[in-house]
Amino acid sequence: MKVIFIFISILLLCTACQTTKPLFSTLPNLAQNDSLALQMLIPTEPIMATGDKVTVSIWGHDKLSIGSVNSVYATNEETGKWLILDDEGKVNLPKLGRTKLAGLTTKEANYFLEQRYSNILKDPIINVRVQNHFVTVLGEVNKPGRYSLDNELLSLVDVIALANGLSAYAKNDEIELVRIIDQHPVKLTINLTDLASLPQKNITLQPNDIIHVGATSSKGQDRNLGKASLITGIVTGVAVIISVFAK
Repeated sequence: MKVIFIFISILLLCTACQTTKPLFSTLPNLAQNDSLALQMLIPTEPIMATGDKVTVSIWGHDKLSIGSVNSVYATNEETGKWLILDDEGKVNLPKLGRTKLAGLTTKEANYFLEQRYSNILKDPIINVRVQNHFVTVLGEVNKPGRYSLDNELLSLVDVIALANGLSAYAKNDEIELVRIIDQHPVKLTINLTDLASLPQKNITLQPNDIIHVGATSSKGQDRNLGKASLITGIVTGVAVIISVFAK
């Protein structure tokens, strides 16, 4: 019996010593006055680029539309009604031919195409949508996953809300935002408990941003306690069986 309890003690010690390396721990954590970090704080609309998947809706002209949001022509991938910006940032549009959209926001693209189509249509109303602009939310939120920007200016708080909020174990004073700037990954740590700085730190998200919400130490403690309880129960059961057969 003494050997069994020694075995339990060893298992508990091993369980308590298990640690997990934090996600993105090797990326630079920039100070707030860093020039790259300041870029992240400036609200900017997503820019269309080579490889982006777009739909173009022209109100009242379904035959000229590609993935119209105004009719039965759905904008989902299953219909195949979308275009991809080629390596020159262009798409082949009905009546216009190859037209460059790369470098424009969706609002700018709407205005640009309305001007172009106004030569052949009366007062065209155009809605350009990008289908592949997403952000990824990981860690201690209630619904981790990938969320569409959907042509809207979504903030950090907006996307956390889409993920059904922070979990009970969320470390909400150290929320990490990872973004590729000038082909380099940049990490900014944001404290959402500081209400005074929230207007500045509630960053407008960009395509391919990654939000990671870390866990408090209590989660690891609770997990280890659960493992310890399970192991204790198993070993205690074995001890009882041994004691019964030993009589």
